[in-house]
Amino acid sequence: MRTRDLDQAIEAVAKVYCPHTVEVAGSGRNIDASLEVSYRTFQPLVELSYSVPVKIDAGDFPRLFLVMQCARGSAGTRQQSREAEWRDGETMPFSAGFDTQLWFDRSFAQKSIRLDADKLETLCARWLGHPLAQPLRFALQPFSPDLERIWRNTLTYLWSTEPLPLSDAAKAALDEFVLTLVLHQHPHNHSEELAKSTPAPAPGLVRRAERYMIDNAAEPITVSDVAAHLGTSLRSLQAGFRQWRATTPNAFLRQVRLQRVRDELLHPRADSSVTTAALRYGFPHLGRFSAYYQSAFGETPSETIRRSRAMSAGRNAGSSRAER
Repeated sequence: MRTRDLDQAIEAVAKVYCPHTVEVAGSGRNIDASLEVSYRTFQPLVELSYSVPVKIDAGDFPRLFLVMQCARGSAGTRQQSREAEWRDGETMPFSAGFDTQLWFDRSFAQKSIRLDADKLETLCARWLGHPLAQPLRFALQPFSPDLERIWRNTLTYLWSTEPLPLSDAAKAALDEFVLTLVLHQHPHNHSEELAKSTPAPAPGLVRRAERYMIDNAAEPITVSDVAAHLGTSLRSLQAGFRQWRATTPNAFLRQVRLQRVRDELLHPRADSSVTTAALRYGFPHLGRFSAYYQSAFGETPSETIRRSRAMSAGRNAGSSRAER
């Protein structure tokens, strides 16, 4: 959407975020608002600018966790008694349940992800192994340089000009990656507990986790789903795989799914392709998938399917000659 009507802009943005008011600084109301929303995963991606300086009162941010990158310009905010500023190239996380005001300068443009509040809090609880005793609250400060670099690369992929149609498994994997990244790399009120070590469980739990991942590799499960199925915390599951398998549950699930893709490429149908097989088994980033595959099997997925089709064509040709 692009509009010079302030009321229309407020109505459109409210549908994505929450009810709010916008006050244009100065005497004019000559806004040139631009809003673009896409659903690359299950969480909306938002690009927004007003082209004029504005003050926004967003109320108490009901169920709204927002990670807002400043693509250009600068901005300031107040959440309850906390204040912060951020500028071009910096990203600010906002927590739900705080009375929130924002100030954008004339050139400010945002690239934001509205985090799914239920998924975010559920994932945090799964890492801890118990329901949250207090609502999740992020520190109101820009991302660290290391996190900013990873976040920028993630946004570049999410806003790629030719996005692939992701399967539910790929969407779930990408969503959990984004949520885990913020939970582990940006401070919040549960960070200290999240960082505590936990003893490794008995090896039987690891075996049950492996069996569940093998049996459900084609389903849109994530490692946090595995922990929830077993009734253990993600921290405990991680500790178990490190202790008894010298790997991580994510790496194990990835290897299981790589093998499923390889089985499909070794016996391709007429409509089989590397892309469809990779996406079906939860690999949203084809470059990384290809690197994982080559490391695991000593050849690229394209080489596998070409070799399989060449062998199949040779067998068919031999059968035809025999029949003649």
